[in-house]
Amino acid sequence: MGTDIIVADSSPYPEVRVSGENRQFGEQLCAAIGGSSGEFGTISEYVYQSVIFEESHPEISRIFGSLAKVEMHHLRMISELVHKLGADPVYGWYSGGEPVFWSGSSVNYSKEIQTALIHDLNGEQKAYSAYVSLARQSGDRYVFAVLTRIALDEMIHTSLLKSLITHKTMINGKKQ
Repeated sequence: MGTDIIVADSSPYPEVRVSGENRQFGEQLCAAIGGSSGEFGTISEYVYQSVIFEESHPEISRIFGSLAKVEMHHLRMISELVHKLGADPVYGWYSGGEPVFWSGSSVNYSKEIQTALIHDLNGEQKAYSAYVSLARQSGDRYVFAVLTRIALDEMIHTSLLKSLITHKTMINGKKQ
């Protein structure tokens, strides 16, 4: 793998703003914070993986750390959007108007690199689809711009993880 690994799209992030309050959509958007494919869980997994694989796969460990930083930026932007929309940006999601809080039990604690990479790939693909869908549902051009820009990063993450999976498969398939 090369040394210049791209972990985010090169386009600038739009300003985090909203056209007006929309508490219901803000609560729906909380799933992107603490839902099953939310930013908080994704950050937790990437930080865990950066530690677990530091000795056995140092380059991939660094990539996991870089991905976590991008996801932290997403978490901040989504949390700001939720707040500006008039909802509480909880680490969880809303069900019937009440928060359901995130739990560390949802983190994938795999210590096998291929399993971790495949899990991460699936998560990034779900996140991309979720952001595209949420952007379309938002009804707010500013929210649409932020969510669409975040989706670009998730697409980069998907491509990067596919490349890492292919690279690890090729290495593992060769005699060493």
